[in-house]
Amino acid sequence: MLIQLNIKNFALIQEVTMNFNEGFNILSGETGAGKSILIDAIDYVLGGKFSKSLIRTGEDKTYVEAIFTVENSLLKNALIELDIESDDDMLIISRETHQSGRSLIKINGKTFLTSQLKKIREKLLDIHGQHQNQNLLQRSSHIIYLDEFVGEEIFKHLDVFASLKDSLLQIENKIQEIYGNEDRDKLLDYLKFQIEDIENGKLKEDEEEILKDQFNLLSNAEKISNGLKLSYTLLNGVDGENSVINSISKVIQELSNIESNFEKVKKNRQLIEEAFYTIEEASRDIRSLAEEVVYDDDELEKINARIYEINQYKKKYGATIKEVLEYYNKIKIQYSDLINAEKIIEKLNVEKQEIIDKMEKVALKLHELRLEKSYELKEKILNELSFVGLEKSTMEISIKREEKFNARGFDEVCFMISTNPGEPLMPLEKILSGGELSRIMLALKCVFADKDNIATLIFDEIDTGISGVVAQRVGEKMYQVSKSHQVLCITHLPQIAVLSDHHYFVSKAVKDNKTFTNIRVLTKEEKEYQIGRMLGGDEVTEATLNNVKEMIKIAEIKKSEI
Repeated sequence: MLIQLNIKNFALIQEVTMNFNEGFNILSGETGAGKSILIDAIDYVLGGKFSKSLIRTGEDKTYVEAIFTVENSLLKNALIELDIESDDDMLIISRETHQSGRSLIKINGKTFLTSQLKKIREKLLDIHGQHQNQNLLQRSSHIIYLDEFVGEEIFKHLDVFASLKDSLLQIENKIQEIYGNEDRDKLLDYLKFQIEDIENGKLKEDEEEILKDQFNLLSNAEKISNGLKLSYTLLNGVDGENSVINSISKVIQELSNIESNFEKVKKNRQLIEEAFYTIEEASRDIRSLAEEVVYDDDELEKINARIYEINQYKKKYGATIKEVLEYYNKIKIQYSDLINAEKIIEKLNVEKQEIIDKMEKVALKLHELRLEKSYELKEKILNELSFVGLEKSTMEISIKREEKFNARGFDEVCFMISTNPGEPLMPLEKILSGGELSRIMLALKCVFADKDNIATLIFDEIDTGISGVVAQRVGEKMYQVSKSHQVLCITHLPQIAVLSDHHYFVSKAVKDNKTFTNIRVLTKEEKEYQIGRMLGGDEVTEATLNNVKEMIKIAEIKKSEI
C-alpha cells in the first residue's frame, strides 16, 4: 500500500508531501490544478517514461519518493530476488532526474536500474488511465487470472504439468548434449585420450598426503635419526652407565625398602613405578623407530617425481586428486554415452514421448477446466460491466491451443470485449476509449478482487462520459474494490466523491508569476463544500450544502451495505 509521496520540482509542483490511507481515497480539484500530475509523479517514481517537461521550469532536477508497505508474498519474493532488505516491511523508492537526462533510482537506499524497478512496480500498484498500461492489459496475464478464478482444482494439475515440463527439459538437454555435437569424432578422441591419461596415472585419493609425509621424513632423516639415537642413549646410557631407566629403577628399589617403615611414600613409589614401565616401553619404541629411519636418496627422488606427476594431473584435470578422479568418472560416462549414442537417444526419445503424452493429458484437463469456468467468468464480468453503464457490451474469453507447450499447458487466453453493438470483439489492449477502458478495468477488478495481490489501484479519468446513476454505480464499485485494496481515484463527479473514506483537494495558485500546485486532506465540512462546488459551481448555497449532506448520509448507508 502507498502510504506517502514526497515530490519536489515535478511539473507544477514545487514541493509537497502527501500521506495516503487505506480504503477509498478521492482526489478532486479544478481542471488544470494538477491532479493528473500526481498520478504522473507516481508513474515516474515507479520507472515510467520521463521527459524534460516534467522538471519544474527554472529547476535543474526533479525528485519523487514513494513509501509503501510490503504486504504480499509475491512482492516479498521479488524483493528477495533483487536482494532488497525491507525492514519493518517498508519499501522506500526514490527517483531523481537532471536536465542532462541522468537519472538515479534507489530502493531502500540501494541503486537500481529502471528495468529492475519495473519488476517490483507490477506487484505494487496498477494505474488505470488513458496513458498507463496496467496488469490486466497484458495478454499474458489473462491465463493467470482465469486460473485464479478456476481455483484450487486447477492448481494441482498445474503443479503436475510444471514437474513434467522440467523432466522434458532435462531429457531434451541430454539429447542435445549427446547428439547435437557436430565434432563428435573429435570429442570422442579427446575424451579417450584423457581417460587413458588419467588411468595411466593410477591415482589414489589419499596418495598425495602419504607422499608428503614420506617426503618430509626422508628430507629430515639425518636430523630425525640423530634425535632418536640421542634420546635412546639418554634413557639407557652407554653400557648401562648414566642410564635414566637404571636410575629410576634404583629410586623404586630405595622407596620399596623404606615403604614398610614410612607408609606415606607408597603412593609416590607407585607413581614412579608406573612411569618407569611407560618410559621403558617408550625407549624400546624409540630404538625401533631409529632403526626404521634411513636416508635413501633414490627413494626421495622417486617421491619427488611422483609428486611432480600428480601436480601435472591436477593442472590439467582438477585442483585435487579427488577432483581429478571425479572428472575421470564424468568423462567416462560422457564417452560411454557418445559411443552408445544411438541406443541412448532412442531410449531418451521413448522417455520424451512418454512425458509429452502425459503433458498432453494434463494440458487437456487444464483446457477443459478453463473452458468450463470461462463461461461463468464471462457472465460475472458482463454483469459488472452492465452495472457500470456498459450494459451493451459483449465479451468472449478466447482459449486457443498454441503449437507448443507453454508454462501453463498449451492454452493462450485472451479477454475479448466489444462495448458497442455491431462492433467486433477486440482484445483489451485495443480498447481506445480511456473512460470505457477504466470502467472495464474496474469491472474486472471487482470480479478478481479476492484473487489480485496488487495492493493499490489508481483510477484516473474513470468518470469520463458518465453521470447520474452510472456515476453512482461506478463509485459503488470502486468502494467495493477498496474493501480489499487501497484505491486512489481522480474524479469530478459528486456521486463518486460522496463515497470517499478520505478526500484530497488539489489546488493551483500563482505567486510572483510562478504557478504552484498544492494538495491537502479535507475536513468533513470542507469535503461537503467541495462536493457542493461539483454540484452547483462556485456559488455554494445552503440548499446545495443540505443536498450534499443528504447525499453523504445516503452514501454512508450504502457503504455499510457493501
